[in-house]
Amino acid sequence: IASAICFFILYPLFLYFRESKRKRATQRELIREKELLSLLLEKSDIYTWKYVESTNTFSCDKEFFEHLDMPFRTFTLQEMTEAIHPEDRTDVLATFYRIKTQPDSKTHTQCRYNFNGKGYIWYELRYANPTETMSESASIIGLITNIQHFKDKEEELMKAKDLAIEAELKQSFLANMSHEIRTPLNAIVGFSGLLQETDDPQERKEYSQIINTNNELLLNLINDILDLSRIESGEVTLYNEHFDLACYFEKLSASLQQRCVNPDVEFIVDKPYAECNVDLDRSRLAQICTNFTTNSIKHTQKGSIRIGYLYKDGGIWIYTEDTGNGIPADKQHLVFQRFEKLNPFVQGTGLGLSICKAIVDACGGKIGFTSKEGEGSKFWAWLPCEAEIIC
Repeated sequence: IASAICFFILYPLFLYFRESKRKRATQRELIREKELLSLLLEKSDIYTWKYVESTNTFSCDKEFFEHLDMPFRTFTLQEMTEAIHPEDRTDVLATFYRIKTQPDSKTHTQCRYNFNGKGYIWYELRYANPTETMSESASIIGLITNIQHFKDKEEELMKAKDLAIEAELKQSFLANMSHEIRTPLNAIVGFSGLLQETDDPQERKEYSQIINTNNELLLNLINDILDLSRIESGEVTLYNEHFDLACYFEKLSASLQQRCVNPDVEFIVDKPYAECNVDLDRSRLAQICTNFTTNSIKHTQKGSIRIGYLYKDGGIWIYTEDTGNGIPADKQHLVFQRFEKLNPFVQGTGLGLSICKAIVDACGGKIGFTSKEGEGSKFWAWLPCEAEIIC
């Protein structure tokens, strides 16, 4: 009986002390884990935050404010919103309000904050909407991580990638350019020799025409290279003058029409006005028209090429429309890029359209095109200016 009494008295005590010991061990382990977590957060750029709906305030741990070199404080929702970069504000607020209405949901956003007035810093925000058993004092909790160094590295890598791509394009361009320059030079040298050896007037005329054509081609190549060097140095010089565009365009179109020697291609010129006085750089305008039309001539084997101009929306709108090969949809984003030749079998430097874009940008205008493979293209440019028109 005494043994039974001792058992019923001592065994519960034994269980109680064992359970207490286990709880103390668990508590010590939790404290240690919490200390390790705090140490980890302290040594990193990760900070905790919470939003309390009852007071409509945000608060972060003290290390966050030490990181910003500013005193501890809380922020209202409006203050937090104003600190977000305007471009990121909509996304952050949409995520925040979605978390408020969806308990236990988790998500994250990246945005720029300017807490201390010293400039924007990139952060990653992680949100969680806890249940009441998890947190009675916070409506939303989360982590805020400084990712500025990652963004800096990302920007450096993007710049390095762009430089590598441009270097590769330049290398390809130089290889292509050497071929383009050798072609007219070989023709000039070769037919100059033949011109000296023949006495036949018809042959001499034919050889002279070939030499003149290749002289013009070589001159255009050199002009493109010179224009490219000016563009890369940021120098696109404009010399505006007052002139009659109707008269000038008639002469320009007659010159361009002579380049279209394919009998299967009809060359059409739109002449909307009897007189159109403008203040523009006539040589740059001619350069745009010439590049548009030259491209159309190269890529149109039959059908028509139409060129024209129009005074529209406070500026001169010039265009070239053809029924040529058109541009594949997957290559249309490359059209105005430097060094790009969409068709390697067509003669040219691949610089004309990028030069046109640089000229239009310098004028404060717009440039664009529409194209469908196999059906043709329409290139246009709009240059702002006043015009005095006589129909």
